[in-house]
Amino acid sequence: MAVDQMEQDLKACAEEVLESMFFTSPLSEPVPGGRSRLDLILAQVTFRGTASGRFGVGCSMDAARSLTAAFLGMESDTVAEQQCGEVICELANMLCGSVLSRMEPGGRFDLMTPEIEPPGCLPETVTASRIFQLEEGALLTWLLFEEANWIEIGKSKF
Repeated sequence: MAVDQMEQDLKACAEEVLESMFFTSPLSEPVPGGRSRLDLILAQVTFRGTASGRFGVGCSMDAARSLTAAFLGMESDTVAEQQCGEVICELANMLCGSVLSRMEPGGRFDLMTPEIEPPGCLPETVTASRIFQLEEGALLTWLLFEEANWIEIGKSKF
């Protein structure tokens, strides 16, 4: 599968999950060079099966707080940082399952428990990625396959 198609799948799945579970939609893609990736809350899911790799999401704390409030039916100012981490992990899990199902409809995958990653802990290269601009900040998604032969072309940098 070509990287272009993977990135289209990331876009479609993110739009579906954000709209149905978080009651929001991406506004537009941000201009490169915005906020530092060091201030993102990051979550990652490892998967094994038809293909193996990692799927991750990162977003600003403002965006995480807003997404958490929408998902849990709370006011943003009452959301605790721990709740943000838990919901961003759940977002990573939902997106990973959606993307893998779209890319490989008959595939079989085991998704590990999503984990929060240390700030700034982004992979150096990825197979595919998309950045979405939400009202409250950016949302970064990425996919990294372990088997290079599963895709037609090489990996790209963020």
